[in-house]
Amino acid sequence: MDGIFFLLLAFLTMFSSIKLSYYGDALSKQTKLGTALIGGILIASITSLPEFVTSISSVLLNNPSLSFGDILGSNMFNIFVLAIYNIWFFNTDLFKNSSSKYKYECFILLLEYLLIYIGTKTNLFDMTTILLIIMYILYMIKVIKAENDEVNSYKYVNNPLIKFIICAIILVFLSILLTLQADKITHMYPKISSSTIGAILLGITTSLPEVVSTYALIKYDNTDMAISNMLGSNIFNFLVLSLSDIFVKNNHIYNYSDIYSYTYLFGGFLVTSLLLITIIKKNKNKYFYILISIIMSLIYLLIWYFQFK
Repeated sequence: MDGIFFLLLAFLTMFSSIKLSYYGDALSKQTKLGTALIGGILIASITSLPEFVTSISSVLLNNPSLSFGDILGSNMFNIFVLAIYNIWFFNTDLFKNSSSKYKYECFILLLEYLLIYIGTKTNLFDMTTILLIIMYILYMIKVIKAENDEVNSYKYVNNPLIKFIICAIILVFLSILLTLQADKITHMYPKISSSTIGAILLGITTSLPEVVSTYALIKYDNTDMAISNMLGSNIFNFLVLSLSDIFVKNNHIYNYSDIYSYTYLFGGFLVTSLLLITIIKKNKNKYFYILISIIMSLIYLLIWYFQFK
């Protein structure tokens, strides 16, 4: 019964995400704010609300490992989804046509992975948290300064901002319920690491907004915003991890890492590095990008295979 309820919440999250991406797309075009600002900050932050709520809730429920696994699992899954979309939408050339400006976001993510690793291996907890927050602020400044005059055709939507806010509120409510269910499941299966349950149940489920909204954006022929959405979500997720550390009582969230956490940390760093290669190295042959996408997908699947071998 608990599993069925969890799946129901996941379905409702997906439905809300579809609407969120639709209104976000309309909002970017009707207000002319630009895909970088809307995709990189607004949609990325809103679709990452499940990670934010579940991560903070996990800490307040005295289960920080659940939060750690949630963030790392979500980020790794998001890049895996981009790789799958690049293969699935073969004629769209998602990676081939990606803007070189997104290498900045990839560099930030790789640096944040290193910062988190340092935080788990040293006593520089406060420095790690502060630097993660600073990295997100720098990212926001860069996105806000970016100019994007791209205009596409769209179907006019009445009051997109109001509808966008309503979808965001619904996502927050669903996220709280998801956390409570995941925490309940961790107590039902004590032999399974909380970070693993966080990476599987919360990491994948809370990424559904990004998965669905990115799919919708690609279908709306807004591939630039689709990539911006995923990378922006991952950067926001690391901000969430740093904020979660503040809520941990008499300790730091980095101390709750385990061998499984390092696996997700390494996996996320590796697939993000491969994504950076596709952005920097422009190749006329689209099969080059398909090959990189296949490698990224295999890395993700192998990580899970060895987790349960």
